[in-house]
Amino acid sequence: MLAVAGRLLCGCKQSPPQETSKIHGIPTTDVAVDQPPPPSDQPASSANAEASPSLCHPNLPVAARLVAAGSFLDAEIVLNAILRDKPKCAQAEFLLGVVCLKTQRAARALPLLQASLASGQAFTGRSHVEHFIGWANYQLGELDAAKRAFQSHVAAVPTADDSYYGLAVIALDEDRIADAQQALERALELVGSSPRRARDRAKILARLGDIEFRADRVESSVALFEESLALYGDHVEVWGKLARALDRLGRADAAQAARESQAAAQVRVDARGTGGTE
Repeated sequence: MLAVAGRLLCGCKQSPPQETSKIHGIPTTDVAVDQPPPPSDQPASSANAEASPSLCHPNLPVAARLVAAGSFLDAEIVLNAILRDKPKCAQAEFLLGVVCLKTQRAARALPLLQASLASGQAFTGRSHVEHFIGWANYQLGELDAAKRAFQSHVAAVPTADDSYYGLAVIALDEDRIADAQQALERALELVGSSPRRARDRAKILARLGDIEFRADRVESSVALFEESLALYGDHVEVWGKLARALDRLGRADAAQAARESQAAAQVRVDARGTGGTE
């Protein structure tokens, strides 16, 4: 998720800009991890009408940099101060919504994200608000609402690989395997092979491995899990998936080695204070 947000940060705009920088979708301690192609910042879906001018604040660039760096506590302090000064500042609402989403407070994030979109203001990242609304709804278990938001985002930003990934995750949850496969393949195509996108590619390959495992194509799932881990070795959950697949094949020594790698990855993740899931 950081992949989308980091790209979007900074600046009050009087009219929707074309974005050329690539920082990463704020799902952004991972900011350096996910770097999709630069999207247009034209308003998405429910924001189709011409946007109003932004409400600017001199500390917005500071808050944006903090979010992009993954300094969420500091960013929240700055953003709350901005919103005390300018309670209707849409970019501050958006960034605070992203912070809340990244810190597992989806119930707080969702109304902030919705308010930023409903404001009608132009601000950097406005075309991606639906993406974060999708993940907020997903965290809250509102799969239909999440699906609508992701679909709206990819309709407005066809290069939005992480929203295709979101649609795939929902399809897997709903046991719509063919839809999940199609969305994952589209996400993989959009991510490409750039080393900057290695972690994104890894998580997609891991989900494709899940599909193979469900279909009892275990050798194929092992190959996909191993390819995923070669790209990003700190995906703790993927090590566990690999171990279970190796168990299924009767490769006990390899499965034990995978579990030892999983434990080592968990130590590294805990030391960094970041998540080790997909």
